[in-house]
Amino acid sequence: MTYLRTHIHRSGRFSGNEELKTLVKLPLPRDVPSNFQMRLLTHNMLSSNIKGVANGFPLKIEVVKVVEKEVDFNIDFLKNMFHKVEWKALAEASTTMGYPELPENADASMLDSDDFLHKFHHALLELHLEEGALVCPETGRKFPVQKGIPNMLLHEDEV
Repeated sequence: MTYLRTHIHRSGRFSGNEELKTLVKLPLPRDVPSNFQMRLLTHNMLSSNIKGVANGFPLKIEVVKVVEKEVDFNIDFLKNMFHKVEWKALAEASTTMGYPELPENADASMLDSDDFLHKFHHALLELHLEEGALVCPETGRKFPVQKGIPNMLLHEDEV
């Protein structure tokens, strides 16, 4: 069985730093279902953790294939996540993935607008990067995304 090892930093971002809150070990099936794509929610939590990199967030996105998949609309989830999301990174990633509908800046007062919530929902949960790459903003190192799964494994000299 193959395992995906993910470190979760105290800030909630996925990282390989020393300050780990937990280590998650998830079994991956041999054939990952085609509906398992990387959402912008995931992208907003990932950072490059290459040795010597001071600012590995946000990762740039190189798009080869984007898939839109309908997800149930949950206002409470969106309102809760709004305060945890790096808005500028989300808006930029959304535009890169072909959905420029999010405003450059957002504040909590916008959570009262159904139009804003639907756009936020679509960008955060329904846009999936199926094929492409995530690129370290500092080093330019590309982490491939295949079948919706980002490969964030580091080379030996990057650890």
